[in-house]
Formats: sequence, C-alpha cells, structure tokens
Amino acid sequence: MADLKNVGQEVASDLKRGAARGAHAVTGRAAPTLDLLARVGYASKGVVYSTVGLLALGVALGRGGATTDMQGALLRLQDIPAGRPLLWLLALGLLGYALWQLIRAALDPERQGTGPKGLGKRAGYLLSALANLGLAVFSARLALLGYASRQQNSEDQVAGTVLNLPAGRLLLLVAGLALLGVAANQLYVAYGAKFMKRMAFHDISERLCGLLVKIGQVGITARGLLMLVIGSFALLAAWRDRAREAVGVSEALTWLRDQPAGNVLLGAVALGTLCYGVWCGVQALYRRIRVEDAA
Repeated sequence: MADLKNVGQEVASDLKRGAARGAHAVTGRAAPTLDLLARVGYASKGVVYSTVGLLALGVALGRGGATTDMQGALLRLQDIPAGRPLLWLLALGLLGYALWQLIRAALDPERQGTGPKGLGKRAGYLLSALANLGLAVFSARLALLGYASRQQNSEDQVAGTVLNLPAGRLLLLVAGLALLGVAANQLYVAYGAKFMKRMAFHDISERLCGLLVKIGQVGITARGLLMLVIGSFALLAAWRDRAREAVGVSEALTWLRDQPAGNVLLGAVALGTLCYGVWCGVQALYRRIRVEDAA
C-alpha cells in the first residue's frame, strides 16, 4: 500500500512538472508576439481612456465635449481624420490586451497564486479580458461598417437581468461589494505607488521617473473613484430592487457633474482619467510583461 502511494505521488509530481513545462513552452514560443500585443494593448487602452478624460474635461471647462464611456470614445474617434485606420489599430490592440488579460487569468505569469486574493485578482483579469474583447469587436465593427449599435446605460439592463435571476438582489449586492473592493484596492495601490513593482523604468532621469509615478497615482486614483461611484450605485440598485439605479462610466461622470461644485468634481476626475490614459501609455513602454515565467 505504501509503495502504491509512493508511485501515485511520483506520477502526480511528473504530471505537474510536465504541465508546467508545457505551459512554459507554449508561452515561451509566443512570448515575443504576446509582448508586442500586450504593449499595443496598453497603448490602445490609453487612447480610449484619454479620449474619455478629454471629452469630460471639455464639459467641466464649459468648452463642449461629453460625458461618455469607452464605446462613446470610440464613436468620437471615428470622426477624426484617419479615424477608420485608428479604429482598426485600436481593435487589434484591445484584442491583444484581452489576450494578455486572459493569459494572466489562466496561466498566472505574475504568480498571483491560488489563494482567495490571487483567485480574486485572476477572476478580475478574466472579466477584463471579456470586456476588452467586446470593446475590440465594437471598434472593428465601427471600422468595417462605419457604425455600431451602442446601448445607452446598458448597465441597468445588465442589472435588470441579474435582478430577474433567483437570488438576483443578493448577486447584485455581491457585485456591488466586489466593485467597492476593486475601488478600495485601486486607491490603496495609488496611494502607496504599489504599481511600481510591475514597472521597469530605464534610461530616464530621476525627475521624469518621479513625474510618471505621480501621473500613475493620479490616474489610478481617478479610476478608483469612478469604481467607487459605480459600485455604490450597484448596491443602491440591489437595495431598492430597481435596475435603473445602476450606472456605468458615462452616468458616473454625469452624476459627478450634477453634484454641488460639480464642475470641479468632474474636472478633477476627468483630468485623472486623462492621466490614467497617459499611464496606460507609460505601461506600454515600461511595464514588465512576464509571459515566459508562467508555470
């Protein structure tokens, strides 16, 4: 019996090592391509967020613009010179980013682990992959056909679907709490500049490095604040059992504008969102893309 147990343990160990080697081999062969796709993905994400921030900043300053979300930003980019080629490039970049997020979720190249915290982060990467895949499809459809259907405040439709499920209010409550958890984590990461552990700044001055860190802190803080608003409204929708209470990025920005000193609030978050877009571009240049370490 003891010999059988030892054999079983050896077989299991061999299978684990084989799986690890297989994952390493696959990601190792694809690493250069994935590295490029991930970096173009970060840059594409940066263009979209910068557009959202610029449009909202225009509203806050009384110079036009609009409070919109990522799809709305792509619709605006369609109207600029060379808009269609840019949309194709963004579609490719967002697809690459979605693939990178999927790899982070499935193969865990950054070694988040299988504990509750690690699995939570990897689940977030998976959701990000799905969201960016949808955005990539939207951008490609817009570039190919010249139009794409966009549902205004689709978040309340999603919330309505959830509320119609068994224990729907509980599920929406959990989703709201998860968003608040993401918001809190973003604010924590921004405050302590925890994101720097993923960066590899080189050939830049100390002064420029400090400036880039500040941009990252402001940008991630703004994103955390938006998540805080969106998560709070998700909780409100669950509490009141009313799907129309749920909001997305566009509605969150509009809500900020409608508050006392709303233009100041909107301007601050819009500027932060613009900084987040710039920070995504910084990540495209300097982020460590650890694809070959997956195991």
